[in-house]
Amino acid sequence: VLKDRIKELPGTTIIAVNPLDVLTGNKSPIPVGLEKERVLFNYLYWMYDVNRAYASRPFIISSMQAMEEPVFVKKKGKKLDYDYEAAMQEAYALTHAMYVEDYAKAEQLINAMPVSIYQPKEVLETYRMAIRYAKKEYAEGIRMAEELGRKKGYLQAAEGWLFNYYSAMGDTRAMQYYNKMDPSRQENNSTYYALALIDLAKKDYNAALKNLDMSTSLRNAKMIMSEMLTPFWDLYKAYGDAYTGLKQFNKARDYYNLSLLYYPGYKDTNEALAKMEQAAALEISADKTAPTFVLTEPVPSRGIKVIAAGANFMVKGLATDPSGIKEVLVNGVKMFVQSSGEFWGDVPMKAGLNKLLVLGTDMAGNKGEKSFDVQVTISAAPSNEIIAVNNIKGENYCLLIAAQNYSDTAIPSLNNPISDAIKLKLILKDKYSFFPENIMSLFNPSANDIKRQLLELSAKLKPEDNLLIFYAGHGIWVEKEKKGYWLMTDAVYSNPATWLPNKDVLDLIAKLPSRHTLLITDACFSGSVFKTRSIPANAPANIIALNEKISRIAITSGNDTEVPDESVFMKYLIKALSENKQQYLTAQKMFITDILEAVLKETKTEPRYGTLEMAGHVGGDFIFTKNNY
Repeated sequence: VLKDRIKELPGTTIIAVNPLDVLTGNKSPIPVGLEKERVLFNYLYWMYDVNRAYASRPFIISSMQAMEEPVFVKKKGKKLDYDYEAAMQEAYALTHAMYVEDYAKAEQLINAMPVSIYQPKEVLETYRMAIRYAKKEYAEGIRMAEELGRKKGYLQAAEGWLFNYYSAMGDTRAMQYYNKMDPSRQENNSTYYALALIDLAKKDYNAALKNLDMSTSLRNAKMIMSEMLTPFWDLYKAYGDAYTGLKQFNKARDYYNLSLLYYPGYKDTNEALAKMEQAAALEISADKTAPTFVLTEPVPSRGIKVIAAGANFMVKGLATDPSGIKEVLVNGVKMFVQSSGEFWGDVPMKAGLNKLLVLGTDMAGNKGEKSFDVQVTISAAPSNEIIAVNNIKGENYCLLIAAQNYSDTAIPSLNNPISDAIKLKLILKDKYSFFPENIMSLFNPSANDIKRQLLELSAKLKPEDNLLIFYAGHGIWVEKEKKGYWLMTDAVYSNPATWLPNKDVLDLIAKLPSRHTLLITDACFSGSVFKTRSIPANAPANIIALNEKISRIAITSGNDTEVPDESVFMKYLIKALSENKQQYLTAQKMFITDILEAVLKETKTEPRYGTLEMAGHVGGDFIFTKNNY
């Protein structure tokens, strides 16, 4: 689209910002006249930078291919003239060849590059050294780097490459070059990743995780234009290796799957995943130890202090075992168990001292138990009033998913999902306690994009955080299978394997550690996402009680029917959040008072409210908290 828009502009040149000013961070860039094709190349390059920082490998490769398309007249004349676009186009043609492992072509491209004051033969040699690194020919790379270091002015570059080679080998000799680095290079995404590789080789897995966390934290907006970005598929593979070493196989599996979502078919990750599965199977067969338990809510020494009498209270804890946890019961009540060993559920308790007996079974069939004493104190009379909550310390996150423009002509594109998502984003940011950096947007995503983002959130969110997931787009129901699907923009109508099953979405939601998760869907056949419950007429409004229990809630625009593109449901959702005057608004109250009846008056489509029982719902609700400013 961008390419067509630029080519449609009249004339042969366009007044644009000088790309060198952008590259050097000039705060007062000078507009210059550039050929259309050069302007197009610069925009494609900036788009590539964004894809390289955040997108999967196929998108990165397509960005590189796009950068090779613009054709412009290369600058001639002055000896010291620097043709920025031509040089960058050559460089990324080389990078593209290396990405797709066409190393013969990469060598040919280097050999065809002219030696100049801007690109002396030593710089061309570093390009060849990059090929050695990509091919894992580390010994040859070390020889080349040592030779480069003997040339005047290239010692620092050579030592940087020696650090790269030795760290990739897991060789501690890398540290002598790390210690010579400029501090700015030390505090770098790729440097911390390299340090983690050394830790993995030493089997210091906890140290590796710390360095990987640092690498991840430095992968921010400031780093987008830096070449020193470790690809996500390598970063997540390293996480998987560390958790495999710690025998936390479920976490390792999630990270390996994340790596493969960024780079489908990645050989290194597939091999590591196969080894991990073998190690996990051996661990289960050899495991003779019983699982152990820790109670995190309520803390036994503190007990529970409640403001209203009630029969059930939420219990949360952590079960640990080398082979993984199969089942946990508390006083005979089956708990929801995550792959991490976190468990929670609603358990009957009375005022006074309560004994909680936790029974658990691991994947090897070993059973364990532990007893906890919990004191329940009633400190106030029951109340249905809204009570201010001062102890909510978690952050609110939002994932906006809008599927609008479909590649398959058999699936009609829609007009409103992206604009609807943007409207919701602005309201959450301006009126409710959602920080802009915590609102993630996936516009026209693939099915893998959704899986990838939810898996990343399972690693990012804390147990006290809250998450709102919004999806607008096509949905489909297969009556024979009794299954619902979301259709992402890469879906092929004639190929169900390209559809995103609702069950996959719910399985990923089940991995989330968030306290409250609200799924809002505006799609056809969206009622199939949950096991519904009826809404009691006297639904409690006590905010503290609702906030304490883990909730997994869904609000959908319709049951198992088609819904229109011009969404009445969306109109009243936006209206409810925009006009709300309450400090605390529960999802259930918003649905009952502001959405259900209003939508039914204007359309035959019946919106639904329900619980995601299979994703760990206990009994709380999602609470929209208005800003105090």
